[in-house]
Amino acid sequence: MKKNMLIEERVVAILLIIMVLMVTAQVLSRYVFHTSLSHTEELVRYLFVWATFLGIAAAAYRNRHLSIAVSQSFIPSRYLKWARWAAATGAFLFAITIIFFGVRVVLLQFETRQTTAALGMPMWIIGLAIPVCSALLVFRLIPGAVEVMKHKCR
Repeated sequence: MKKNMLIEERVVAILLIIMVLMVTAQVLSRYVFHTSLSHTEELVRYLFVWATFLGIAAAAYRNRHLSIAVSQSFIPSRYLKWARWAAATGAFLFAITIIFFGVRVVLLQFETRQTTAALGMPMWIIGLAIPVCSALLVFRLIPGAVEVMKHKCR
């Protein structure tokens, strides 16, 4: 792996490898051994949730989020500074909102003791991906926002 990879990029890479291995094991067990590993399907789904939200934070840090890249190509250069500022502000406010509501959902899952169907794992562990990774998103958006503010103030 590259030395300049973010920690969340490394975790996503590891999660993807684990998911591929688990799906491969599931397919082999189903078609070769004629038995199903029901817990792998559920676990892959939840690992995918974590990988997705971690990937959002990494993409935002690298300014590779699809909406940001696409929208900047259509905006005239004289308005680009303001558009970048609006995008950074919107992303920051969105992440803060997701943290707030994500924490509420996790607390509800914790209080009601919801568990997954096949594994019996507490649902709040999966739900925790939303507020934790959104907080990481806020942290990863800060350097980009500081850069936008430097250029906007010039």
